[in-house]
Amino acid sequence: MISGHSFRVTGASVLALLALLAAGCDTTKAPTIDLVGARVVEQRPEASLVELTLELTNDNPDPVPLVEFHYSASLDGQRIIETRRAAQATLRRLGTQSIVLPVVIPASAAGGPLAGVHALVVSGRLSYIAPGQLGEVLFDTGVRVPKVSFTESVQVEFGSTDGS
Repeated sequence: MISGHSFRVTGASVLALLALLAAGCDTTKAPTIDLVGARVVEQRPEASLVELTLELTNDNPDPVPLVEFHYSASLDGQRIIETRRAAQATLRRLGTQSIVLPVVIPASAAGGPLAGVHALVVSGRLSYIAPGQLGEVLFDTGVRVPKVSFTESVQVEFGSTDGS
């Protein structure tokens, strides 16, 4: 007892205190994300596969483990997919790395087989772990899951699916 009052330290209060400490002293910059390319990898009458090449930059003096992309894509203004993909990468310190995200465009969502140039917009968020043991603990307990959002657009040229 302190001053006639009793208090209890619970796991939740310890986690809340850790979150406040981390938020107050966290100087980790979020990675930056730029779409640097898109290419049609496979095209069939029922669907097309486009690979988006993203360039991620880490301006921090420590590596930043990437966890998951949660993204959606729109073709010519019509939303075609929403998906998640494990990032399976760690951005090296003060470095840049390319990551490829697949986008499958069903012909039914596109109004039929694709041909010609179409506007593709991808938007979403990337979750990552702040460097250090405290960052890992806060991430693992769900107290602090840092994320960075992105929206990028590109023109994609599709060939015909009839072999011409």
